[in-house]
Amino acid sequence: MSSPLRASRLRLALGSLGLLAGLGVAFFLLPDASQQLAQQQRAKREAELSRNQQVQRLQELQQLADRIRRGRETLADLEGRLPKGSAGELQWNLSKTLHAMAKKHGLRLQSVKYGLPSREGAKGTDLEAVEVEFVALGVYANHSAFMRDLEGSGLPFAVRDGRLEESPEGARLNIVLRAFRKAGAPEREEGEA
Repeated sequence: MSSPLRASRLRLALGSLGLLAGLGVAFFLLPDASQQLAQQQRAKREAELSRNQQVQRLQELQQLADRIRRGRETLADLEGRLPKGSAGELQWNLSKTLHAMAKKHGLRLQSVKYGLPSREGAKGTDLEAVEVEFVALGVYANHSAFMRDLEGSGLPFAVRDGRLEESPEGARLNIVLRAFRKAGAPEREEGEA
């Protein structure tokens, strides 16, 4: 009887040691494994968030690069269409167009004035601007159609200032345009050989 009792005690002791070892593992190692798992999951979420932010930033940069490319193409196209003649030729073309459109829309042009050509922008640019100031008299609806046709004329200009006022002669439109041309080589002054 002592032998089965001893064997039972031995099994009890080994079972207790196994239980203590299991409790030790559960108490010490499982929380650490759980903590490591939580850290890995947090790191994964942060990595996914960072990747998504980088993908979004990359898309924004790609859109910006596309807009810059389109802007450069538009600018190159615009520069290619700028007249290359003298400032006098530009003024003549503007004058012809203004008078033809004013006549077409039943407006009367008054005091068309041209400024002196001036260089535009940074050093090294070959753009030159000429200011054109004029007054058009007539009916408001005609002024609106005149300005739409003028904008669609293909002439290289921008409206710098415009005012529409009432006057005894009808609606009075005061406009200042800046017309542009590609200057290229500097023009020779009179008297130079």
